[in-house]
Amino acid sequence: MKNNKILITINNLTDLDDLKELGINNYVFPLKDFCVGIPNTFLISEIPLDIRHNSFLYLNRILDNEGIDNFKTLENIDDFKGIIFDDLGIIPLIKEKKIEKILYLSHFNTNKESVKIYLEWVDSVILATDITKDEIKEIEKETNKISTFIFGYVMSMYSRRLLLNNYAKFHKIEKENPLLIKNGNHEFIVYENEYGTCFYHKPVFNGLSLLDLDCKYYLIVSSFLEVKDIIKELKGEVVMETSEGFLNTETIYKIKDDQNG
Repeated sequence: MKNNKILITINNLTDLDDLKELGINNYVFPLKDFCVGIPNTFLISEIPLDIRHNSFLYLNRILDNEGIDNFKTLENIDDFKGIIFDDLGIIPLIKEKKIEKILYLSHFNTNKESVKIYLEWVDSVILATDITKDEIKEIEKETNKISTFIFGYVMSMYSRRLLLNNYAKFHKIEKENPLLIKNGNHEFIVYENEYGTCFYHKPVFNGLSLLDLDCKYYLIVSSFLEVKDIIKELKGEVVMETSEGFLNTETIYKIKDDQNG
C-alpha cells in the first residue's frame, strides 16, 4: 500500500501514533477559522513542531475580504510541507512560498483541460469524486501531478447560511449539531459552524481502489469517523457501510431523439 502518499485529516493529536504505526506520516490539519463543515480544527500554534515538515494546512472555506486579510497575517506557514485549499484567491498569496500547493475544488476538477490550467499555478490538483475511475485514469495519463480523494464523507452542499440555527429558531426547538436528515432514500450528515452549513452524503465514499493508480497523493477525510476504523478499512477489514459513488457509474447520459418531432 502507498502509505507514504496518503494524506489524512487529523481529528485528534492522539490518533498520530496509530497512523505512524501504519506508516502514514503525511497529516492534514484543518485550520481554525478557515474551514467549514469540520468539527475539529487547529490553530497553527497547536500543531506540534516536529511534524510540521510532514503536514499540510487545510482551508476549505470560500473566503471573503476579511478572511483573505486574516490569512495574510498567519505566521509560520513556511514550517509546513504544504497547503490544501479551495479558494483561488489564496494562489497569489502563496505563490512565492516554498511549500507544496494543492488545489481541492470539491466537485469542480472533473476534466483534464481545467486540471492542466490549474497545474500551471499549483503543484497538484485533487480530482472530484463525481467522475469514474476510467475518467480518472485518462486524466492521470496526461499528468503525474493529480491527487485523488479515496475515503471519507463527501461534502454535497455548502451554504454560508446558518441553516441549523435558523431551523431551530423557527421551530422553537433545541439545535442539533451535527444533525442526521433523510431525503427519500438519501441520508445526510449536516454540520454547522459560524461560517456556514455543510451537508455530507452517506454512506462513506470508498475509493481505495484508486490506490492502484499512480497519483501524487491520496486524500482521506476523517471528519465524523474514527481513525481506528479507517485504519481497519485500509487493512482490508469491513467495519462500516461504504459506497464507491460514481467510480463505476457514469453521470453523462445521451438524451433520446424525439421521435415525434
